[in-house]
Parts: sequence; C-alpha cells; structure tokens
Amino acid sequence: MPQINIMLKAGAYPVVIGNRMDNKFLSLIKTNAQNRRVFVFFDARFYALHGKKIEALLKSKKYNIKSFVIPSGEKSKSASALKKIYDFLLHNQISRNDFILACGGGVTTDLVGYAAATTLRGIKWGAVSTTLLGMVDAAIGGKTGINHESGKNLIGAFWQPSFVICNTEHLQTLPEREMIAGLGEVIKYGGLIGNDLIDEIEKFLKNGDLYDTKILKKLINVSVRYKGSIVAKDEREKNIRMFLNLGHTFGHALEKTLGYGKLLHGEAIIIGLLAAVILSQKVNRTSTKALTGYESLLKKCLRFLPYFPLKPAEILKNMQIDKKRFGQKLRFVLLKSPGKPFIASDLRPKLIIDSVKECLDLYKAEGR
Repeated sequence: MPQINIMLKAGAYPVVIGNRMDNKFLSLIKTNAQNRRVFVFFDARFYALHGKKIEALLKSKKYNIKSFVIPSGEKSKSASALKKIYDFLLHNQISRNDFILACGGGVTTDLVGYAAATTLRGIKWGAVSTTLLGMVDAAIGGKTGINHESGKNLIGAFWQPSFVICNTEHLQTLPEREMIAGLGEVIKYGGLIGNDLIDEIEKFLKNGDLYDTKILKKLINVSVRYKGSIVAKDEREKNIRMFLNLGHTFGHALEKTLGYGKLLHGEAIIIGLLAAVILSQKVNRTSTKALTGYESLLKKCLRFLPYFPLKPAEILKNMQIDKKRFGQKLRFVLLKSPGKPFIASDLRPKLIIDSVKECLDLYKAEGR
C-alpha cells in the first residue's frame, strides 16, 4: 500500500493509503501509544458504521481506550464542542504520554487536532481520515482549529499528526454528496498541479462511478503528494502554502453567508474555485483561453450541488474577515493557467463583486 512521508524540519510522519489496513493501523498505534492509553474521538456517523470495529481492534491488543462520539457536521467545529472534549480529556486525567486518535472527516480532525494541540500544551495525535475531503486535504499538513461566528477557521494552531490513515474502504459507505464535496478539493489540486490531473478528474466523472477504488487511490495519492511537498517547504503558510487556499476566500465566505453546514465545505469550494477562475480571467485576460478546460470542469460540477440563494453583497462583506488578508487588503489565489497560481491583492472591488455575480448566476442555473 502506498505510504507518503510528510517531511518536516522536526521530522516526518506517514500518510498511508489503501484498504485492509488493520495491521498497519495497529503497527502505527503501537509506535505512538507506548503507554497503551488511547483517547479515541469518532464522528457520529462513522462510529455507527465502523466505530465498534476500531474499538475491538484496540481492545484486542489490550489498549486502555476512552471513546468519545462527536455529532456529525460543521456545527461541531465550535467552542462549545471543543469545551466538551477538554472536559472529557481532563476529567479522565489525560497525560502527555497518552495518545489521541481522531476518526472522522475534516471537522473531526480539525477539532480533535486542535484539542490535542492545546491540552497540556500539546499531546501526540493521529488520524483515521474517513472522508475523501479529509484524505486529500483536511487531515494533511497540521492545520487544526474551530470556526468562530465571525468566520471559518479563525481560531486554531499548527499541530502535526503522528500519522494519517486513508482507508478507501471507508469511502464506500459515504453518501454521494460527501464524495462530491471531497472531489471539490481534488479539483482545487487540478488547478494547482495542471492539466494532467484535470484530465484524470474528467475521466473519473465520465466514468460515472464515484466509488471506483482504483481511481480514488490515484486521486488521493496525487493530492497528498502535492500537498505534502508544499507543506514540507512552507509548514506555517508564510509563502507558497497560501496557494492551497485557491477558491477558499470565496468558498469560506459562501459558508459564512449561508450559515455553516448548509453547503458542505467542498461544495462551497467548487463554487469558490469557479469564482476564482472568473476573477483570474478578469485580472489577466490572457488566462481566459488557458483556463477554459478547468472552467468547464467546474461548471459541470455545479449540477451536483444543492442550490441555495445567495446575495453577492453579503458574500463580499463576509470576505472582509478572511484570515488570509494582508492588513485590510484581501488576497486571492488566482491562476494564470492550470499549474501556475499567483497571489493577487489590492484588486478593484468591482472586479471582485462582478466575479461573484457571474459565478452565482451560473450556480443558480446549474445547481439542483
């Protein structure tokens, strides 16, 4: 099974991709939970399907486990949910020699990773990433945190996991909507990597089977390798790691405008990527032809998304709190062509609002 090592100055950790992962899972736990006490946090939907098996595996090797189930959905990325996790950890007298395991998608790994980062000033943790979005993006790179009423992911810390397991068997029990949301982040990598990955995504959609394990493994592998290479060069997002925010300035504002949870994160990113492409073409007219294929792919994906009415002025207002801004200036990741991202700031507000309007018109026409 493929193993990708995320190389950091402080050391490396593995991201393992495959199926039939029980032995590898237990091997990684053995390496990292040497005092045999493991606090396991499960997304509620995942726990109902797979949680008992993971608990049984750990108990079979005589680990002392404490389990906690987190309600599914974006609303759990909150201060109130974080407090419940702190209470659980501290009431059970967690020590720095214990290990925290997060089993779930991006919400779970963001939330639990942040709890691990801030309890007793830092406890080792690992992730069993259970969604496509988590496997290709959220669980990789050490960004942890929660949302605030002012905006998404505004409270957090960089705290790298000790390992990430991507078991493609878990994807087979995800609803189609979650698979499309995960594909949103893969499409983001298509914009950053280039036309070869865009072509692979086109084939995947044309194939019509969102659960094709062979293709999924390839898409996960390419995505993780790319993100890992970027994180290795810029762990704390001082320069090129900002490229990984392609589509996110728009996407996060969409989520905030609707209220977290109406659109899944990856769904909002698909719309945000389209807005970023439209803005790229307005900023750099020579990009129009180069981005035609990528824009076409994004438009095709709109038909998978539920439609919610949105007001451009509210989206623009909610962009102002974006954590990627420089002072009071918004910064956008844009594309000259697939594989050639750049950072743009101090753009004329009319360019931004016109891009949002055009994007929302397309979303209204194509969304279901």
